[in-house]
Amino acid sequence: MLPIAMALAEFAPLIAGWLGGSNAEKVATKVVDIAKTVTGQSSPDAAVAALQADPQLAYQYQKAVLDQQADLARLAQQVQLAELAADQANTAAVNETMRAEAAADHWPTYSWRPFIGFCFGCMGLVSGGTVAIAYLGVMFFRVDPVVLGHLPGLIGAEAGVMATMAPVLGIASYFRGKMQASPVVASDNRG
Repeated sequence: MLPIAMALAEFAPLIAGWLGGSNAEKVATKVVDIAKTVTGQSSPDAAVAALQADPQLAYQYQKAVLDQQADLARLAQQVQLAELAADQANTAAVNETMRAEAAADHWPTYSWRPFIGFCFGCMGLVSGGTVAIAYLGVMFFRVDPVVLGHLPGLIGAEAGVMATMAPVLGIASYFRGKMQASPVVASDNRG
């Protein structure tokens, strides 16, 4: 139904904005049904052909879609609302994990996340500073431009270090969060 609905968007462009997300098929079915009702055709392809052939039918289709606009938009937004609720729940879980880590009794537990955060920040500053110094040296201090050819390797190495730390940070957070969320796992949250 989705390709037919995209073809119908030629007659009512606001349809295209509703065809994203997991409810796209429901929206597509509804706009195709509207087209079949307006044109009196039983097949979606015949309805599109009838709209293309008759400007008056195309106008009636636009009007019918506008009459159903609120329902179609509501149908399309249901997925977005569910995704926002899931994001909010995920953020709350991450915040709870961070609070538990901050309240832990062992210094490695309550200090590791800030330490990794500072390391990431320092790596970003080093990367940016390296590029700035290299370009400023070439532009204003007559440094040999060959230096700029070494930047991709240097920045790539720094990115590799950051990419090595990022999964460890994410995996540790994931398992720590599961441990804190599960009543089966015995823990006193002290690290």
